[in-house]
Amino acid sequence: EAKKLLTKKKLKARPIGEPVSSWQTFTELQKGLDKIKGGNPYQARRGASTEPYGVFWVEVKQVLSDGDLLIRNQAKRGKKKVEQVEERVERDLVFPAVSGRDIERWGAVPGTYILMTQDPTTREPYSEKRMKKDWPRTFTYLTRFEDVLLLRRSRVIIELMNRTAFYAMYGIGPYTVARYKVVWKRMSTDIFAAVVSQYKTPYGYKKVIPTDTTSLFVTENESEAHYLCAIINSTPVREFIKSYSSAGRGFGAPSVMKHVGIPDFDKGKAVHKKLAETSKKLHTYKSKNEISKLEELEKSIDGLVKKLFKIK
Repeated sequence: EAKKLLTKKKLKARPIGEPVSSWQTFTELQKGLDKIKGGNPYQARRGASTEPYGVFWVEVKQVLSDGDLLIRNQAKRGKKKVEQVEERVERDLVFPAVSGRDIERWGAVPGTYILMTQDPTTREPYSEKRMKKDWPRTFTYLTRFEDVLLLRRSRVIIELMNRTAFYAMYGIGPYTVARYKVVWKRMSTDIFAAVVSQYKTPYGYKKVIPTDTTSLFVTENESEAHYLCAIINSTPVREFIKSYSSAGRGFGAPSVMKHVGIPDFDKGKAVHKKLAETSKKLHTYKSKNEISKLEELEKSIDGLVKKLFKIK
């Protein structure tokens, strides 16, 4: 009785890389996607670790006359519940942030703000001496949660706190504040990617920070970012990734991109340039909610990507 309700198809299976790597399953018709396989010159990374969310995730309630911000922590976010407070802080370390749920294909709008206490250059927290000197109100806010922060269990965070400061964060480096970032959902059933750069906040333009439910590529060139976004949003590349990465928590992890042999961006090549231009148009249409214009352009991207990888 069950067999009458089921369908089956014959697949082939093999390791995508080394014998101990993830296995790829594919049909005969998907063989052409093998041309996508290769070494990726672009390193994918995970977004910033911002736990506990109840401390580092905040709402901007008001911009005060002297430029300071009145913030309220998102006390109910995350596994660890903390006291909810409203506090006056300096604006410098408060950034708009995107999490996985904020990302759609061709568009990502920050859904929260985070307090980033880590220096991206040194990859260590700003010293207590500097915090007290440059951002004393922010330091006062953090001291209210010192006990909560010191109870974090991550071995990496514990070692970093012991060596530096109790408000240390993790997964933050120069790439976190790169000028352009291609971000995608890290836990999903498909690739949903968008280009982010700066965001207009009530207190000026600030760089967008991807959080740890996202993965990202970084570049200092806008066209290169859109070129990358077009490629990973395309149907051939998404289908290729699905052949070896199962839907769920690990689907969009940075590691899935190491098998996608993306050619280095070359603005002198017509296909590269066209992919970048088309991605920019798709982002514009998405931001204006002109959904009817997306489908045709997405088909053109699929054609360009097939041409890029010489897929028949």
